[in-house]
Formats: sequence, structure tokens, C-alpha cells
Amino acid sequence: MKADRSPIDSATKLPPPTNNRLSDGSILGGWWHREADRIVCDLCPRACSMKPGDRGFCFVRENRDGQMVLSTYGKSTGFCVDPIEKKPLNHFYPGTSVLSFGTAGCNLACKFCQNWSISKSREVERLSEHASPMTIASAAQQLGCHSVAYTYNDPIIWAEYAIDTANECRQLGIKNVAVTAGYITKEARSTFFHAMDAANVDLKAFTEEFYQQLTLSHLQPILDTLVWLKQETEVWFEITNLVIPAANDSQDEFDRMCDWILDNLGPDVPLHFTAFHPDFRLQDRHATPLETLLQAYDIATSRGIRHVYVGNVNDVAHQSTYCPQCKQLLIERNWHQLGQYHLEDNRCRFCQYQIAGHFLSQPGDWGRKRLPVRIQDYAASPPVSTNQPAVIQQPPGDQHVSTEVDVTPPQLSASQHQAIVTAASELVTCAVLNQPARLSDTTIGGAASIPILGCFVSIKRKGNLRGCCGFLGQKATIKDGMEYSAAKSATGDVRMPRVSPSELAHLEFEVWLLFGQEEVFEQGAARINAVTIGKHGLRIQKGNQAGLLLPGVATDLGLNSEQFLDQVCIKAGLPPSAWRDADTKLIRFQGLAVEGDFDATVLDQVRTVPASVIATSELPLLVQFCRDNIVAVLTGATPSYYAFGCSDGAVHGIALRTQVAGRPDPIQMAQFNTNKPFPLQSTLFQAAQSSGQVLHQEGMRGVTAAQLNVELAVLSDPALHGSSLQPDLAGFDAQQRAILVQQGSHSALLMDGNTTAEALLDEAIAAAKIDPETHASVVSFQIQSNATSWRVLNVPKPQTGPAVRSPAVAGTFYPGRPDDMQQALDELIPTTNVAQEKVSAVMLPHAGWRFSGRLAADVLRRIEIPENVIIIGPKHTAMGVDWAVAPHRAWALPGLEIASNVELAKALCQAIPDLELDALAHQREHGIEVELPILHRFAPHAKVVGIAIGAGSLQRCQEFGTGLAAVLQDQWEKTLLIISSDMNHYATDQENRRLDELAIAAIETLDPERVFQTVRTNHISMCGVLPAVMVMHALKQLGKLHSVQRMGYATSADVTGDTSRVVGYAGLLFR
Repeated sequence: MKADRSPIDSATKLPPPTNNRLSDGSILGGWWHREADRIVCDLCPRACSMKPGDRGFCFVRENRDGQMVLSTYGKSTGFCVDPIEKKPLNHFYPGTSVLSFGTAGCNLACKFCQNWSISKSREVERLSEHASPMTIASAAQQLGCHSVAYTYNDPIIWAEYAIDTANECRQLGIKNVAVTAGYITKEARSTFFHAMDAANVDLKAFTEEFYQQLTLSHLQPILDTLVWLKQETEVWFEITNLVIPAANDSQDEFDRMCDWILDNLGPDVPLHFTAFHPDFRLQDRHATPLETLLQAYDIATSRGIRHVYVGNVNDVAHQSTYCPQCKQLLIERNWHQLGQYHLEDNRCRFCQYQIAGHFLSQPGDWGRKRLPVRIQDYAASPPVSTNQPAVIQQPPGDQHVSTEVDVTPPQLSASQHQAIVTAASELVTCAVLNQPARLSDTTIGGAASIPILGCFVSIKRKGNLRGCCGFLGQKATIKDGMEYSAAKSATGDVRMPRVSPSELAHLEFEVWLLFGQEEVFEQGAARINAVTIGKHGLRIQKGNQAGLLLPGVATDLGLNSEQFLDQVCIKAGLPPSAWRDADTKLIRFQGLAVEGDFDATVLDQVRTVPASVIATSELPLLVQFCRDNIVAVLTGATPSYYAFGCSDGAVHGIALRTQVAGRPDPIQMAQFNTNKPFPLQSTLFQAAQSSGQVLHQEGMRGVTAAQLNVELAVLSDPALHGSSLQPDLAGFDAQQRAILVQQGSHSALLMDGNTTAEALLDEAIAAAKIDPETHASVVSFQIQSNATSWRVLNVPKPQTGPAVRSPAVAGTFYPGRPDDMQQALDELIPTTNVAQEKVSAVMLPHAGWRFSGRLAADVLRRIEIPENVIIIGPKHTAMGVDWAVAPHRAWALPGLEIASNVELAKALCQAIPDLELDALAHQREHGIEVELPILHRFAPHAKVVGIAIGAGSLQRCQEFGTGLAAVLQDQWEKTLLIISSDMNHYATDQENRRLDELAIAAIETLDPERVFQTVRTNHISMCGVLPAVMVMHALKQLGKLHSVQRMGYATSADVTGDTSRVVGYAGLLFR
């Protein structure tokens, strides 16, 4: 018999927060019921059953003395003003600003989480700002925000906080937006969404398998929420689908999802296909290709969905809104910046068609700005004023570089030089040890108050950059500039981990004091003469992209003025020659560099051993936590989602080793990241589950906890030690630290307190199979472990794979159905007849057929294709070995198979150093597959050997070419070589054509070394340059390289019309 419910014991009624706040700021929550000695959460479909003291899967809802408590009420992980398009909501008051915030935790467990530092957080107090609902509403009003977004983590789990805030916002006329996965029960939907005006619902995939395996949830509740929103509410909502390679990117899944949307939600719900970025635990695949997003876009629009968008990529044409009736451009978007706007209220200006959504009479003008907000500054503000925003302190010049002010060059004595170095040493030490900035000499030898126009503190270690940050463009004093720049360089340079306390004594400084900035008004090539090497630094800006290089960069690298201009463009993420464009702003400045080694006297009273991330007493508790969760998988018991009484901070690595009686080898799970820390407990939970699943699959379901020997390592405090070619092991303590050597997909993490640092490094280099000619990074971590030694290797091992390789990109790069593919081939291939000739090799582009298929077909139809074809292309994924021959018997395509030549593949592996038979490297590779159907149309008899090439030096390419020539010496007449390569990526159409002309002209010289150097020197992102060099070298060895003929050239702009960011394609014949 069930216990009687208390008045608060309701699954559908939210208790009034004004009467239910607890002393610690938490609130008694709603949507729950009792079952025996537990309470069951009715907010989301997980229905977590919690005994007293337990927390639910989301971590933020807990059973406290038999009642549901929301522990994160009033606590936020941060506030920021964003454009509404960033949510993304394209039809909800375009151009307006939205105040965004979130808390911690999540009710899903997405392995691909793009916001894991918040959603997986278990240390709410450390991450949180405190803000009442009234304070948030006041801040939104004063900041001029049209709406408030409940985002960053799913607001469903903190519904009480979101609802109270939404109610306060509504009283001030501010709209409310939920960014959610929609994983909510029908009992809670009405109350939660009644408080919202709009929502973006993340429809992560359209298969139950995806939801179960990658999110630990289910699909149907999300579909139910979407239907309910459409049929039962006035909430405006849009759908986002994060497209993940090899997970939810098939044509069939796009087809079914779009059909369901049309049948259940209608054609007017905007649908956003966004690009995936490898993050959290799903780092085994590349970012989503633009071709895949455009394939999804085409499917959705062809099905009849009226408003489809792509996101997380720069594609103006497919981010903009068009009239479904007259097809005219209505709202132009460049990322989140609005351009042309042709709506009159909610109607097309051209044909008066009514556009679904909510629109103002004029669009907002917030633009693409992102404004961090310190919410405490609004705590006492009445919700009526329009004060200036209070923002987190930004360095002068980060947001705007002024050229209206200047200072005289600082004049420093020798003693002031030393005082500045000492001050840098003290400020960096304070930042690294998380202490307030302190200077032993606040006057810095009398230099503290000298005015400057910018400051950068460059931190190096044996000449290797360890951090460099600062500002330019606003007048400051040397003291103020150094206090900001030193701390930022030591702890906030996003390119590398923060400086470790163990590194302090081994650092060197260049403190750059800046002055003399001025805008360069010369245009085009005249800018070269405006830059003096050794005198000028450069800052460049075009649109939203900007970059800065200090004067010393040019001298250190031996650059001339033109090369310096190229490099600053590259630093900004721009094409190398963007400085030539009239709309590119160029600023030059001067600087005085104060150099010196770290002042060792600063460390006399400082403890440089980093603090441990977990207490010694917590280690056995975490080991037991892992052991219990492994057993839970084997027995079907409920897992423990967190370890009570243990820390859950951010760590840089974990390793879990499980030895089972009767099993010869231990199961080892590991994850590490030098730059981006990740949450400890949820990572251990996943590692334990994965370990248990291995045992479960092996049939070891009767294993008990007593039969498991579990060893755990927790890694923190990364320190850089140079490279494998020039290591710097000073400060490395083999008793306290582990060493990591990493080069591409090869890595080795070793720890052994009984050996020397040098021996450990040598062993790691050998174990990781590091290429001795190239640099591998060397990093150490502080390690806490119950084991005395560790050896964690990540060296790709060749995989045999299936006899027939399945298509990986059918339905994205080319049609996925047999009839559709054949029809597309008919359309690609001209009907006119041409003479065919014998050639040595060809080069073909490998983009989606809509971009480059016609050019590839035109090349292939002009040549004789013998019985063997070897296609060599770049490796676009991190999967598998670096240089891989496909080991399969055949290649499967929609409706047909193409045979391979396994004996030829084996012969190539025997003749070419480092080339291996590996199926994994080809599993998701598109560079070879996209050529196969076209090749088969012209030569159905041909056998195809596919080779995917990762990184390599010129010497290794030459060795490859020599081996290839040796194999082909007796098979030349019956073999064709195909280079699969696109040309430069993502410059403007004009710049792309210029760079591609340089590369093609180099190829026409018939000199493979010149091709290699031209592409590298000019920063041409020709993905197949190594295959081209390999093939050209082999042809020269065989005496078969006499001429190159261009058969065609195009860019993606020829298809899309967007000339702002293109890819180049070339077709070449080698005779």
C-alpha cells in the first residue's frame, strides 16, 4: 500500500517558491511522488527513484529528507548577451539581443556534448553566479534585451528557477526562450512551456539506437513534446539537428526525419542542420563536412519544409531566409549578422506572402556581438532604468582598437628592465598559484606609471612559446598592462594549457610595451613597403576576424614584409593574401621588448608543487565507485551516477585499468586532454560502464566485485616539455608525474617512479612509434593513482575489416539509392563522344558530386582505363593508421560492387615503408569513394586499390614514390594512377583561384619537390598534395612524367553563387 502524500507531494503542481526556499538557497521542487522509502521524479522520462540523500541522473534534483529539492535554484554558470540567431532562432524577432544563462547538470548523457563543462558539472558552487529571478529580469531590461534564454544546459531540470524567472520577465514585457532537448514528461510540459514564448528543440537524431547509445535516453518523448508544442500551445519553436558523421548523417535518416516533421508539425517549422565539432567523448571523427549539411538542406527543402538552415559553418546562402512563394531573399545572414532585410512586418516585401514566425516592424541591430555580463551588478537595481551594462573585465583593445591616441616610446634604464622582468615573474607566479596579484616593488623600479598603448607578455620555455596574451589600442600604464597580460598569458592562452607551478623556474619572458600605432591607408601591394621588419608589429581585421603579430615574430622567423603580412592574415584565420583587399583594415605599431629569465628569487617563499585535484582519502572511494559501476553493468543493477563525498572538479586525464581473474589482459580505458579539462566523475562513470560492457560482451556476467582488481589514475596540472626532437625535462619528477608523447593519432602515456625522466621519455617515444623526423609534443601530468606504474598506448593498429567495404558517404556526397545514383551519373556525363587516350595518371576532385562530379567525369571519359586502378587520396578522418591501403575484396556502392586487387594491395605494403592494410582508415573516408561510381560507369571491369594518406614529410613521400614505382615496374601497362585531391579550401573565390594557380603551375613544372614547397610556403590547403607528390615522384622514377594538361577548373562558387568562402577543384592529365 502506498504511503499517503503530503500537500507538496504532487506530480503536476509546482509548489510556490516564495514559501519553499531553504536556508542554503535551494527550493522545494515539484513533479514527484513517493514510492515506499523513495521519491520518484516525474519531471523527465528517466523517473529517477531516489532514497534520502540521493540525487537524480541530472544531479541537481535530490531527495532531501523525503522531499524533492532543486539544489541549483538561483545559481548560474554565467550570463551573456547574444544575438537571438545564436540559439538558433531565425524567425523569432530577428536581430534582437537575448540574455542567455544556464545552471549545471543535464538529464541526457550525450557523448558528443558541445557544452560539457556546464552540463556535466558536479561542482555547482565553484561554477556558479548567484542571481534571483528578479535580478535577471532587471538585468535583461537594463541591457535592452528583447528576451531571456534558458540555455547552456537543459532548463527542464531546473524548471522551477526558469519558470520563476520567466514570470518576472513577463511582467517587464521581456520574452522567454527555452533551448531544450525536449526530454520532459507530459505531466510537466504544460507548466513549463506555459512560461515560454519560444523554444529551440534539439532533435538529436531520428533513431532510437542513437538516443540509447549516444545520449542514454529515448527518442519518442522528444517527438511527443514536439507534437504537443505544435498542437497544444502557442509557443513558437524551431528544430535543431546536430549532424554527426557516422552517427546520424545518412540520407535515409534525413528522409525519415523530414517526412515526420512534415506529417506531424507541418512545413513552416524552421529546421536547422548544424555542424558537429569533435568534443567531450566523441573525438574519434572529424567535423561535419559542408557537403553533408547541404545534402540535408536539399533533402529538407525538396520534401517541402519551407525554412531550412545550416549552422556552425560560414555559408551565407544557406543561412538566409527566402520567400517560399516568390523565392526572393528576405533576410540575409552572415553567421549571426543580418544584412539585407525585405520583410514588412511578417510579409514578403515582394509578393506579400506571410512568413511564419514573430517579427518586429524593423529588425533588431544587435549584430553578432557576444557580451559577457556580471549579474551581481544588477542585484540591487530596480527594474526600470537603462544603465550601461556591467560586463566582465575585458582587456583594453580586445573589442576595439583605437588609432586616435598614442604615447611616446618608453625610455627605460637597465635597472627598470630588470624590475620589469621581476614583476613579470611575480605576476605570473601569482596567476599560476591562483593568488591575487602582488608586486614586491609596486613602482617597478619607477616604471609602473609610464604610459603605453598596449602590453603583451610572451612566456617561453627554451625558446618554445608557452603563452602570449595582451592588448593593443587603449592607453594604460606599464603596471596595469602587465598585471592583465601576465596573468592572461600564464593561465588564459587558449592555444595551450595554463602554466604549471613546476614550470615557473624554467621560464623566459619578453614583455612587449607597445606604442606608435597607426592605420595603414595604402592599398594592395603598396602595403608591403609600409611595413618595416624589426620595427613594426601588425594587427589585421576583416569582418569579424582579427589577428595580431608582435614585431619580434618577423625577425624570429626571418620573414620579409610580404611574408609578415601573409602570416598575420593566417593568424586571423584569413586567407594569406587578405591584406591586399580594400575592406581589410591594417594597423601597424611599434614595441619595446624587455627580455629576461624568470627571477628565481621569487620562488624562495613559494610552494611550487601543484595542489592535488582529489584528496588522498578520496582515491579509494573513486576506485570503489568504478568497481561498483562495472558490477552494475554485469548484474543489471542500477548504476551510481556519482560518488558521494568525493570531489568532482575538472581534470586533464583519467585512466582506468581492470584486471579480472581468468582474463589474460586487463581492460584499460583512458582519456586525456592537455588543453581542455573535463569533469572527473561523469568521465569515470562512462569509463566504468565501457569496461563493464566489454566484460558483458565476453560473457563474464557472473564476475563479482571481489574478482575485480581496479586501478585508477587521475591526471591534472599539464606541463609542457618541448618536443621529442628538443625535449626539456627540467622540473619533471618521475615519482609524481606521468609523461605523454603525442604526434597525431599516436600517443603514449607512461608513469614509473623507478626510472629516470630521460629513460621514460625514450620508452614513450618508442612505444608510440613516433616518426623520428618530425616533432612530437612532450607533456607531463601530475598523477594520483593506486598503481605504481602506467603504460597507456594509443597507436593505431591495422584492422582487417569486412571482405566488402560498405559505402560511407552514399546519400551525402552522392545519391544513396541505386536508381538515383545512376540518374545522377547520366546527368554528370556529357553525351558527346570524345577520343580516349593512354595517360600515366590523372588528378580528380573529390567533393560532393554537385560541386565537382561533372569535372571528375569529364576527365575520366577522356582516358583509357586499364584493369588496375590505384587511387591515392588524403586521409580526412583520424581513424586508423596514417598510411592505409584498403584491405577489402570489393567496394560496395548503391546497387553494385567494384572489385579490388588484394594481391596488388599487399605488394604495395611490402614495398612502401609505413604503408599498411587497414580497414578502419577507410571506414568513413570519402576521397576515394566519391570517384568509384564515376569510374565504374566508364570501366566496370577495373579493379580498384584505394590508399588513404595522412601526414608525412617530403622525404617520406619520396620513399613512398620509390616503392610505388618498384611495384609498378612490371605492371605499368595495366595500371592507372589517380590522385584524388581538391585544391585550396575556404578563401574568397578570387584568392582561391590565385592560390590554386600557384599550385597547378608548380605541378606543371613536373618537379614534385617544387609542388611540395609551393603548397607549404604559400599555405595552400590542397588536401591531396602528398598523394600528388608521391605519384609524380613515382612517375619520374618510371620515366613516365613528360607533361601535364589542364582539363578543367572550378570552385564551389560556380554552384552556390557564394564567392566569400570557396573550395577549388582541378582536373589534370599526366602523360
